[in-house]
Amino acid sequence: MEFGGKRKVAVGGFVIGIIIVIIVIIVISLRAGGLSEMRKSTEPNLEIVPSGDPLYEKVLQTKTTDNYPPNDFFPQNTKPILADNFDISAQSYAVVDRGTRELLYAKNLTMELPIASLVKIMTAVVALENSFLTDVFTAAPTAVKVGEASMYLSAGERLTVEELLYGLMLPSGNDAAETLAEGVGINYLKKNNLDIDRKKGREWFITQMNRKAQELGMMDTFFFNPTGLDGETKEQSSFSTTLDLLALTNYALTNPTFAKIVQTKSIYFPKKEGFHKEFYLENILQFDRSFNGIKGVKPGTSVFARETLASYAERDGRRIIVVILGSSFTKDDVVKIYKKVFGAAS
Repeated sequence: MEFGGKRKVAVGGFVIGIIIVIIVIIVISLRAGGLSEMRKSTEPNLEIVPSGDPLYEKVLQTKTTDNYPPNDFFPQNTKPILADNFDISAQSYAVVDRGTRELLYAKNLTMELPIASLVKIMTAVVALENSFLTDVFTAAPTAVKVGEASMYLSAGERLTVEELLYGLMLPSGNDAAETLAEGVGINYLKKNNLDIDRKKGREWFITQMNRKAQELGMMDTFFFNPTGLDGETKEQSSFSTTLDLLALTNYALTNPTFAKIVQTKSIYFPKKEGFHKEFYLENILQFDRSFNGIKGVKPGTSVFARETLASYAERDGRRIIVVILGSSFTKDDVVKIYKKVFGAAS
């Protein structure tokens, strides 16, 4: 009886072992099959779930570096000319000289990461290129309730595109971003004799954001909304790379209106009867106090992205763009980088 009991235990153990092996094989097969549905890279990029959107599918199949450089807004090459020894918290960063197009420093240059409010750089670009500064848009209840960073619009208020752009870029207003997206989109629908619908207008605007990104050769970038707010998962949150964002920032700065807005420290819009209450908007990016020459552009922060930053500085005849993603302290990080680049203490 004792021998028979041991034999049953041995047979049972053998069967369990076979089952475990089968399960492992099935899991490996499923994961291998799943990889064909995700973007492949030598770097630890985000796992992107296909959505059926042709622009999204193109991002899955193409990388920015496949045909490099796509244009003169990108650095000349992807190998930095200087070796860095920065002790900073950023998961990825990149530094370019706008004058020479030399990539000075970089870490994880093509790693796809959530970017938070850096999305608003593209929101501003699409709004500027598809509307007039004097166009007037009405803030919808859904736009003013989007939450988090805000210029504090009230439903029904009517503002010009120029006023909304300041609300977008200075206090990083999500309400301004949504109002611009809906307003520009609705204008497009009107001009093309299509049904006027805020949701469709917003969808059209986001499509233009992604089309513009691909026109610029930003093939490692995708926008899910005009605000940069996190999606339900990291995979459903807007993403990019420091390489792509160098090009986007460089491109955006060629627009005089964008360049003027992002280096504005504060602005006051008085009450306009029948349009809106008064607004006093302060730029949340005040790094010039920490390093002389910083002109600003856009910071961001979210749970998935942590702290992010696209920064521009002019000093000693040099024009430098710095992009930082996945940081714990962007202010400390960017100041360390600028001190190294300019060889200055402050």
